[in-house]
Amino acid sequence: MSIAARAAAAHQLAQQQREYQSSRKDMDADIARVAGQLATLLGIGPHRVRADRSRSRLSLPLQPLTLRVPDLDARTPSGGVEYAFTYLDPSYDDESFFLLDPCPLCSALVPMAEIRTLADLGAFLSTGPEPLPDNGGTPPDSYPDAFDEHPAHTRSCPYRESQQVELMRSGRTSEALGLDPGRRTTVAERVEIPLEQRFPWLTGPSLTLLSRSG
Repeated sequence: MSIAARAAAAHQLAQQQREYQSSRKDMDADIARVAGQLATLLGIGPHRVRADRSRSRLSLPLQPLTLRVPDLDARTPSGGVEYAFTYLDPSYDDESFFLLDPCPLCSALVPMAEIRTLADLGAFLSTGPEPLPDNGGTPPDSYPDAFDEHPAHTRSCPYRESQQVELMRSGRTSEALGLDPGRRTTVAERVEIPLEQRFPWLTGPSLTLLSRSG
């Protein structure tokens, strides 16, 4: 394909992305933009990218957006090919996509490669993941940070998320922070601070101030 033809194809995809974003009134604008970004990265039409609409913006830790893309031109003996990607926060337009693929130890779908260009995806598909230490040691540098302690790892996997993160994800923040959920914390209490301590050049009655405690 000539450079001119490639440029024309890129322009056509960009135009499709703009039309897609303006037509998807049923989808959050940020999610539609991210879906368009992934489509442009993969060189496909944005209508082929399916975004997970069940994602909650209010979850803590922040729940990434999952996007699935079927490869209509690829087939395997077991059927079609579909790729799944995550994007941490659609509010920002400069983050990386992460390819979801089975963990070599527990087979759960977790982030296995950071994808910023189509070449990044090609590199992973051509070489596959590097072997992992069986004892849960530090993963090779080729693994993204999002791989370690991802919630999708099985409980028996040495790379599963920590207990603290698991508690926070289930809404048990007090336990995760080591606090007693039954303890009532005083937001503020009244204390008497003598004026001569706060302002040595003044004398007279003490000044009542609010001081945070707990």
